[in-house]
Amino acid sequence: MWLRKKVMRLLPPKDPPEGLCMGQKQGLKIIGLGESTMAGVGIPKHSETLTGLTASRLNAMTDRSIDWKILAENGLTIEQLNELIKNQDHLDAEMIMVAIGGNDVFKLTSLWKWEKQLKHCLFLLQTKSRDPLIIFSHVPPVGHFPAIQNPLRLAFGFWRYLLQASLNRIIHSNLEVHLLDEDFPPSGSISWKTGFILLHWPTVSGLKPWPDNPSNFWKNRNGHRPRN
Repeated sequence: MWLRKKVMRLLPPKDPPEGLCMGQKQGLKIIGLGESTMAGVGIPKHSETLTGLTASRLNAMTDRSIDWKILAENGLTIEQLNELIKNQDHLDAEMIMVAIGGNDVFKLTSLWKWEKQLKHCLFLLQTKSRDPLIIFSHVPPVGHFPAIQNPLRLAFGFWRYLLQASLNRIIHSNLEVHLLDEDFPPSGSISWKTGFILLHWPTVSGLKPWPDNPSNFWKNRNGHRPRN
């Protein structure tokens, strides 16, 4: 309740959450799934989100046409993300990127439920798409946000640690799933003039190093396991 009153909600970009980077070679498709970090809240254009930047980076790296799309909503938990995935007839993509966990920290989703829903998420992704490269980002470091006061901040930080450790275990047990090397920078600020507290998700400049990671995952995988 305190967070709802004090935290200013940033909005996602208003342009269409999809795009095409034209190249000379055979195309591939990328889908970004998840919560606000994937939706691009606080970022002016979808082309500057993690999905859009990764598409641009892969296009430059491979000279392939990259068709990209974002299916993400502010406030989603892992369970709600699974419902979003279920509502899709199929996920026609060679690369699927997932950003989830921040809202599960806020809601203190139990560890057993988090793990169950994560495994179900992987099942859905692997059955609704043909042999996709799946990449997860880290759980947002909610405990680092200065906007959140102690002891709640400490509790969220500990819960984030538990969910991230669980995510690591599940990913490391699946050869077709990867974790971004880049973690979230701990950042935040307080707007005293408005009386609102702003939670800062990655900015455009903060996201710029991230696309190299999924692009390299694709390059390494494609080099060793070419698609038919």
